[in-house]
Formats: sequence, C-alpha cells, structure tokens
Amino acid sequence: MAPLAVQIRPQPGPQEAFLSTDADIAIYGGSAYSGKTFALVLEPMRHVHDGDFAGVIFRRETTQIRNPGGMWDESCKLYAPLHSRPLGAVLEHRFPSGAVVKFAHLEHVDSVYAWDGAQIPFIGWDQLEHFEKSQFFYMLSRNRDPSGKIRPYMRATCNPNPDSWLAKFIEW
Repeated sequence: MAPLAVQIRPQPGPQEAFLSTDADIAIYGGSAYSGKTFALVLEPMRHVHDGDFAGVIFRRETTQIRNPGGMWDESCKLYAPLHSRPLGAVLEHRFPSGAVVKFAHLEHVDSVYAWDGAQIPFIGWDQLEHFEKSQFFYMLSRNRDPSGKIRPYMRATCNPNPDSWLAKFIEW
C-alpha cells in the first residue's frame, strides 16, 4: 500500500488571508488556539527550496520556543516532509537547498544587537505584543535580502493589550 500524501495548507479565513497577503508587514491577531503560531511556522515553507533563503521567528524567551508542543516541536513535524535537518542545539532547520529557518529569542531589549550585520528576508514575531517597539523597528533594519530574489517581509501574531505600543500601531 502506498503511503498517504499529506497536504499542509492554511485554514480558510484569517489564517489563509495572513499567509496569502503580499504586504511587507502583516499582523495576525486572534484568540488562543486560532492557529496564529501554526500559520507563522508554516510561512517560511514557501521559500525552503531557495538556497539563499533565511528566515527567523522570534519569541521573547527561548523557553517559549522549546516548551512541549511549542514552536520548535511543531516546526519539526511540519518541516520533516521537506527533509529539513533540525538542529535543536541552535534551534534551526537546514533544508537540502541550503535554506535556513531559525527560532530565536529577544529576551532583553538590547538582544537585538546580536543581529547586527544580519540580512534576513523573512522575520516572524510570535506574540508581538511581548516585544518592545524598539526591538521591532530595529529588526526591520535587518530585514533585507542580499540575493535580491525575495522581497523582504515580516509576519507577526498577537493578542494585543489595548494599552500596548502594538495596539496603537495597528489601531488605524
């Protein structure tokens, strides 16, 4: 008996809209368990056949990435059919093409300086409201593609606090 083919696709509605927009910055808000983080982890899959592609998805703390059932566990399941080589010690997936998807933290405000000199075509933020405005805008300066093949872009998820910088940023 032949193995079943697995199709991984977004749910119709907000998840599909988030993953299909061509906006430079897209922010997906919603309640817990609405598939926001799943969509964020799914996003870089469109580029993993491009050896020049690099992406990073941030959480405020590494523990949030590594928790059981968290982003790292989900990424390992999602990326396995694409033959990724998960490197748990550094929280990154390497694909046969040479593409890389990293998971990283920005626990402290000045953690952004560890990214000086980086050129990252895709930057994702899980729970953007947990980050400082200065971190978001600093990393925007790292959002570039030296190969010129991918228009740099950011994707973020959130449950914004009405008093946060993010709520004010997206209120329009």
